[in-house]
Amino acid sequence: MGRRALVFCRAAACLVVAAPFAGVRAQEDGGAASAPEQPRKREASEEIVVVGRLPRLPLPPSSVPASVHVIEEEEPQQSGHPNLPDSLAGRVPGMTLSDEQGNSYQPDLSLRGFQATSVTGVPQGVSVFLDGVRVNEPTAEEINFDLLPTEDVERIEVVPGPSVLFGRNTLAGALILVTRRGQEGIAAFADVAAGSAGFEKVRARLSGGRGPVDFYASGAQTLEDGWRAASHARLSKAFGKLGFQQGGTDLTLSYQYVNNRISQAGPLPVSELSQDRTANYTAGDFFAPRLNQLVLNVRQALGDTVVLSANAFGRLLHVEQFNVNLLTENSRLFSRTASAGGTVQVDSTAPLFGRWNLFTAGFEYAHSDVEVQVFNEPDLDTDVHDGQDTGAAYLQDAFQLARGALRSGDELIVTAAVRWDFIRHRIADDSPSRPGRENASGVDVFRRFDPLIGLNYNLSREHGVYLSFSQGFRAPAFLELTCAGPAAICPGLQAGTAPDPPLKPVRATNYEIGLRTRPVSWFSGQISAYRTDVLDDIFAVTPSGTTGVYFQNIGKTRRQGLEASLRARPVRWLEASLTYAFTDARFEEEVLLATPRPTPDCSAQSCTERVRAGSQFPLVPRNRGSAELDFHPYGWLSLSLSGILVGSQYLRGDEVNAGPRLDSYFSLDGGIRVSLGGFVAWARFGNLLGARYSTFGTFAPNPKQSGTPVEPFLTPGRPFQLFAGLGYAFGSRTESTQ
Repeated sequence: MGRRALVFCRAAACLVVAAPFAGVRAQEDGGAASAPEQPRKREASEEIVVVGRLPRLPLPPSSVPASVHVIEEEEPQQSGHPNLPDSLAGRVPGMTLSDEQGNSYQPDLSLRGFQATSVTGVPQGVSVFLDGVRVNEPTAEEINFDLLPTEDVERIEVVPGPSVLFGRNTLAGALILVTRRGQEGIAAFADVAAGSAGFEKVRARLSGGRGPVDFYASGAQTLEDGWRAASHARLSKAFGKLGFQQGGTDLTLSYQYVNNRISQAGPLPVSELSQDRTANYTAGDFFAPRLNQLVLNVRQALGDTVVLSANAFGRLLHVEQFNVNLLTENSRLFSRTASAGGTVQVDSTAPLFGRWNLFTAGFEYAHSDVEVQVFNEPDLDTDVHDGQDTGAAYLQDAFQLARGALRSGDELIVTAAVRWDFIRHRIADDSPSRPGRENASGVDVFRRFDPLIGLNYNLSREHGVYLSFSQGFRAPAFLELTCAGPAAICPGLQAGTAPDPPLKPVRATNYEIGLRTRPVSWFSGQISAYRTDVLDDIFAVTPSGTTGVYFQNIGKTRRQGLEASLRARPVRWLEASLTYAFTDARFEEEVLLATPRPTPDCSAQSCTERVRAGSQFPLVPRNRGSAELDFHPYGWLSLSLSGILVGSQYLRGDEVNAGPRLDSYFSLDGGIRVSLGGFVAWARFGNLLGARYSTFGTFAPNPKQSGTPVEPFLTPGRPFQLFAGLGYAFGSRTESTQ
């Protein structure tokens, strides 16, 4: 297994990576400005910078009023994790995975009671950025994790809570990904892997640099039969990056290509699950995206204290989605999304009143054209288009208000920020007319100011506390705006009745307090408590007797909890980490929802449930914990063992908390890695104990049973699986994969 660092930055040493900013804090501490460090292996106790949205924003966590988690992976995929959320599971407290789609490549990630998922119609609330570009889809703010260049990511940051820098949709937090780039010399790596369920993978990469120019190129092909019936997958990816660094200029241009086809086994009715966990209820469902994306990042130092950062992107995504339906006609969706935009940001570290100060100002704009056609085969049912404009301006200032106030070496930092967001949808509905259906064409505009204020009190380099107050919002997405009422039920991404009045945007107010500490050099930890009050949350509801959904605001809700993480390296050959999260997600006022479950309040068309204030959200475990051990008895040998414990959860559609829950479960994984010379061999064992559990549950009618009863549908967790790989690295420098 590859060695990983999950550490918390403290004090001025964090700034050595960003040369134009390094001298400001270093000189305050009596030292000289440091030159930029080259990437290297880091110990668990070392200090690292926070990158932020645009690459290399030099703001250390000791100056951030949030619980920042930084993960640097020397080889994200060498342990056999099929996707990015799997590689994060167990390392970030409160991050939970579920599997509605029933495959290895489209997981659902939950953080603080919000989700980042490819499934439309759930309360999205996590923003994801790749090299500074937001990759939440403009259709419904969903995240297609299978499109991310997982093999090429060298750095991952998780910043929980609403943030002015990350903007709209950042209700639970932001996930920031930074890709690799070439270094001096030439290096190459290639490997092959195989494993359970017909898993096969080949990949290669070549990188290098000479003088101011560097390059990086990679390609990967993954094939899998799937452990469930008719759940095969093919993922084809290519990624390339050109870089230029000279003086105060840093420029990269990257290109990404993805062509995937993923079968979606989905959940099983409990009557069928008990007989065969490998079954596929509606064999034939698939998701086939094709992506081309170009990203330009520029960073220019303007003197000793000012840096101008900018990015620009172009993105074209084609998707074909096919769904087998046992109640009505099968549906086939074709969508095309073309997006372009950019961000400009200025950072200044000019001292204010003789004290350290970091001022940030930025502006961003993006335009997306989304075209969607849905066929209830063979007839065209939906033909809609959305011309979407998004813009934002933001200001943030972090100022060292006091130093040495209570004791020598302490400091008090105040952060104040404000952001203005603008979102406009121009929806055109060219769908065939049908009785009872209104045209969904129209213009919807949303504007919002959001503030942030935070305090960091650092007792010393090893200990600090923070307090923060922040607000965030999420505007209704394209899908939600066109499926916003009982008269506008959508079996897929389809237009219905344009709502009047329209859906309200989701607004969140977050209060948080946290502690970071490193009592000894080999041990670090942090703990945080938060409360997020949400107004006008948007819920997808499914009436009984239908296969579709519509969306509605549900008034006041609340997410609150506690998150803690510990990391230790008491000796060079042993690393250990432990995380725990308590998450309480509740309705704060009574609401009437449609439900697929039979209830006493059923009419001929649908059933409703009266959700009482205090009812828990479905699919949000209240308790989640993880532990990981990495052994390095020799320089050439690494062993790992990791376990995840997830508490029980209510099923989707049971907002009244009246039905059975998903059982709590524990899953244990293990791995081994051997490296000799340029060769590396690894093996990963998933679900070592063979635990039988489910990660997702909902209610739906089962037409295979007499009378089409409504029953729970569950997605089974993966069984014991084994993956192994062999690779070889060569070149003029040591690759992380050696």
